Amino acid sequence: MSTKYVLIGNSAAALAAVDGIRKFDKQGEITIVNRETGPAYSRVALPYYVAGEMTLDDLLIRQKPDYQKIGVSLVENENVKAINASAKQVELESGKKVSYDKLLIATGSETIVPPIQGLSSIPHHYLWTLEDAIGMKKAAERAKTAVVIGGGFIGMLAAEALRKLKIKLTIVEMAPILLPQLLDEGAGNLFLKAVRDEGVTVKTGALVSAVAKKGDAIEVTLKSGETFTVDMAVVATGVRPHAAFLQSSGITLNKGVLVNEYLQTNQADVYAAGDVAETKDFLSADRSIYAIWPTAIDQGRAAGVNMTGKRQEYPGSLGMNVVELFNVTLAQLGRFREGPGDSVKMLSSKGSEESYRKVVVDKNGTLVGAVYVGDENGVAEMGVIHSAIKRREKWQGFKDGRQPQFTYGAVMHNVPRY
Repeated sequence: MSTKYVLIGNSAAALAAVDGIRKFDKQGEITIVNRETGPAYSRVALPYYVAGEMTLDDLLIRQKPDYQKIGVSLVENENVKAINASAKQVELESGKKVSYDKLLIATGSETIVPPIQGLSSIPHHYLWTLEDAIGMKKAAERAKTAVVIGGGFIGMLAAEALRKLKIKLTIVEMAPILLPQLLDEGAGNLFLKAVRDEGVTVKTGALVSAVAKKGDAIEVTLKSGETFTVDMAVVATGVRPHAAFLQSSGITLNKGVLVNEYLQTNQADVYAAGDVAETKDFLSADRSIYAIWPTAIDQGRAAGVNMTGKRQEYPGSLGMNVVELFNVTLAQLGRFREGPGDSVKMLSSKGSEESYRKVVVDKNGTLVGAVYVGDENGVAEMGVIHSAIKRREKWQGFKDGRQPQFTYGAVMHNVPRY
């Protein structure tokens, strides 16, 4: 009798899990339960749709016939109400029940709604789901001014999309720098200057305390008492694992779903992967969640393999982001903020206004992190450093083998042959 696999979620982790399952089990029944409607799309490409650089079809990473070709049943527009692990059933809010032999929780993240007075009374937008992006694009077509509340990763992607539409922007961020989860102070200040040089008003160290309708506009009030009006508001104050429906399931939760090195939860035959899964950090072995696409794929593929009965250990997550925003390339790897015992190696000239290139080395001399702000050429260098961190390479060896310039040839010289 074939195995019944049920996957909750229809994005990177779930799709990678399908690949992992099909690698070893061609006959098993696979059902994907999706709270959204339609085939899978690229969440990371949503800003390009808002900016008018991609169509809805361009966003799709699967078409419905793709699911049929690999024997996957897609259940759409269904929220999971609960999981009964002892009965091996997924209970849907519609009242339906779906039985499983092996279950994957890959529900991703959900946006955090900040406690801003009046927020529910005004039209405002998020940039997390396809529906969000469609709504944001429609609003942007009518807007000349906008506020982006939150200067983190999603907030800056939204801001970049609106900037491309020639909308006059104000970004409000509570931290002293933009992208505080990706950049340290030095890199953050360089990026902040680049954003302001593009004509964007940036208010750091600031909080939006209230919003209200003022005719056809929106009045924004900061905690400092300052007010200004805009045509549209975008909220980007973070995300959290979509796991509240698991509270009574018996599955152990912390910030996310706790899993072991094989992506297994504490319940038999139940696995988790992607933004919802809390796994070990590659460098520290501490519990961590890295809500990034490559990590979701790695975890999903390993979980899928393990669901078939094979054994594939997940080595741990390594934080990594590379993005181009406001004509600047940004990259962050691993532990980019130095801790006790760490040392910092600057690869760029002190005081340089062109780029910021920093490497963090732990007390044992091992490369553990890096941060970069500059032009696109730095991505190649960060690729080499990423490989070095994964190999637990020492700083001295990296330094001795490093070329004066990270040309294509130099990069190829440093790429590991495996």
